[in-house]
Amino acid sequence: MALNVKEYGELKKRALIAKQRMRMGYWQTMSEEKERALRAAGESFASVQLVRDSLHAKFERDNNIVLNGSQALKDEKLYDKVCEILDNDEDVINPIGMLVEHEVYDCMDDVGKQRYILELSKKFREMSERYAKERKSKSC
Repeated sequence: MALNVKEYGELKKRALIAKQRMRMGYWQTMSEEKERALRAAGESFASVQLVRDSLHAKFERDNNIVLNGSQALKDEKLYDKVCEILDNDEDVINPIGMLVEHEVYDCMDDVGKQRYILELSKKFREMSERYAKERKSKSC
């Protein structure tokens, strides 16, 4: 069974990234971070689960940045805006309106505007959940 060239390219890319992680000590750093977080949070089941989930989410974000560079960086900038909004007030009346990029939004047709708002609201919900998890893990 022959591999598709595109799949082989993706597989090779992921293998090179994994090799680079090993060479740069990524997993050692993650292990040290886990130990530090567990010492700070305690050894209860909930604390261990919270630390594991937060480190897994960090790995997924790091992996996404490497594989989907420009889009992942845009998402991280958006996350920074979400954090700023939620740090100022968690009960914001119109957070989506604060996140809209008007230079992009104003040039869209009605269907595009609806799609943009729905995607932005989905991202806001996901990022506010991430914010709450990260805030909870820092408070433990």
